[in-house]
Amino acid sequence: MNRIALAFLVSSLTACGGGALMEPSTATDTQIQGLVRERGTGEFVEFATESFEAVYSAETLRAPEWTVSGGTLMGNGNSAKWQLPRAGEHTISIKVFTVDGRELTGSWTVKIVHRDTAS
Repeated sequence: MNRIALAFLVSSLTACGGGALMEPSTATDTQIQGLVRERGTGEFVEFATESFEAVYSAETLRAPEWTVSGGTLMGNGNSAKWQLPRAGEHTISIKVFTVDGRELTGSWTVKIVHRDTAS
């Protein structure tokens, strides 16, 4: 994805009610820009389902591989849905393979709150 497409994706998702770009907690390369959370901002509430779009500027061989530290993940290309686990700190990660043979990864640590304490 080139920078123009990246800027368009982020501005389109934000204009459609999506949130700001979530920058990675850790990343192997700056080409992993972040995740856009469909719901926008706010707390992550246990057992809720969240939708994400991966944002990266690398030319890749295939769609990202998604992983999570808990809960249920339904990945589909650059998008994924995550049914959140119990409250606590958890991670969502992506791995992409570039056309020049590099493996790029990014991880995001999220704090998930109990349903009864969510605002």
